[in-house]
Amino acid sequence: MGSRAHYVMKAGGSWERRYTQWGGDSMELDLLAGPETATRFARGQRSEDRWLDELDCEAAALIDHDEQRLLWYSHCDGDVGYRAAVLAVMAKTWPGWRIDWAYGGLYDILDTLGEPLHGRFRHRSPFQDDDSPAPKHPTTGILARDDDLLRGLTRLVEEFDAHQDVDQATESISLLLRAVGALTSSIEAMGLETHVTGNAFAHRPMDLTDAETAAVHAAFEAVRNEYGGA
Repeated sequence: MGSRAHYVMKAGGSWERRYTQWGGDSMELDLLAGPETATRFARGQRSEDRWLDELDCEAAALIDHDEQRLLWYSHCDGDVGYRAAVLAVMAKTWPGWRIDWAYGGLYDILDTLGEPLHGRFRHRSPFQDDDSPAPKHPTTGILARDDDLLRGLTRLVEEFDAHQDVDQATESISLLLRAVGALTSSIEAMGLETHVTGNAFAHRPMDLTDAETAAVHAAFEAVRNEYGGA
């Protein structure tokens, strides 16, 4: 179970791979603040010595500092306007970087790294939109209109703020579980039985400073003004 994802950081001609069990569904929110924060977050994930099977990898990002390129994909819940908003905001928060959507999924990232591809299924992204009659958006390069993007931006702001609030909740849960563990040990030392009901793990998002959070909100506002006619 989970929402599995890979992060790969490349610098100085070498790369390192990380894995998160639960962060795939919200990858765009953890990437949104820019290359430095995204790299900091990625390096805090678990080291992994093998690739996931492509069908199990729900999101992946290659943060290439050598080329100043972000190659990534996630589900983004199948909402084209939302994904357009993410990419428009990234154009502000990743200045000077090339942001590419990995339409081939994990295949594209492995291919870019020169990793062996034999025996792997080539993922076909739900955003492979070659047959759509809609015009490609000039900033994001995907098939979305300005009104779609603005609708997606409203959702993105809500998702981002809610995601950051989860951080406080997971800190509280962590403290609670440590307290439960200590109490359980004490109770069992007295010869009594205990039973603790398991809790689903909540993905802990990027720890952003107030200044970093404010910079993301400034990017939200810039995008809203740019595409809202303000």
